Amino acid sequence: MEPSAPALTEEDMAEVKKDALENLRVYLCEKIIAERHFDHLRARKILTREDTEEISCRTSSKKRAGKLLDYLQENPKGLDTLVESIRREKTQSFLIEKITDEVQKLKILKLEYLKGKVTNSLSRLDSNECNFSDKLKDGEATVVYHPTGESSTASFYSNNSLLNLPVVEVGRTENSVFSSTPLPGPGDPGAPPLPLEPQSEEEGNCSDLFLPLRSRSFCQQ
Repeated sequence: MEPSAPALTEEDMAEVKKDALENLRVYLCEKIIAERHFDHLRARKILTREDTEEISCRTSSKKRAGKLLDYLQENPKGLDTLVESIRREKTQSFLIEKITDEVQKLKILKLEYLKGKVTNSLSRLDSNECNFSDKLKDGEATVVYHPTGESSTASFYSNNSLLNLPVVEVGRTENSVFSSTPLPGPGDPGAPPLPLEPQSEEEGNCSDLFLPLRSRSFCQQ
């Protein structure tokens, strides 16, 4: 499966522009004259009057430019508005190319980073699918389904049984049939009475039941 090309969001681009200003800080502090861009940045609501006064309090041109960059980094549209102001001034157009190159370089790095994350995620997903398929082939993976309304203690079949007989999982019963208490012995208190022995019949009665057979010779006489 080929990973889809990642796209940078607005948050990603804001981070890229912030990093570009940070990477070019030393260069821009030497080249930018902060006071030239106050009016345009205030008109675009990037700076306020208090912000420009705070910048103007810095004692050197580099420090004023550095403070200006601090404000621009806090606003996602700060760098774009600075480029607009430089373009309007038409005196430092070379700065636009410098800033654009840096932004493009960081954008490519960001895309490669996101693409690598997507590729790694897909690789882990494919690896998990392959491992699961191998387990299914080896019989290691067991999938148990419990339909709606069916107890989890329902009967299931064991794959390892040679006779393939159902193995029933018996749940715990509240009233156990068997008790660990020993039963009372004969004659002990609480023991059931012994059954009465049948009375033996007299021998005479038994002899009446079985009469001796007469010989045919006696009958013929």
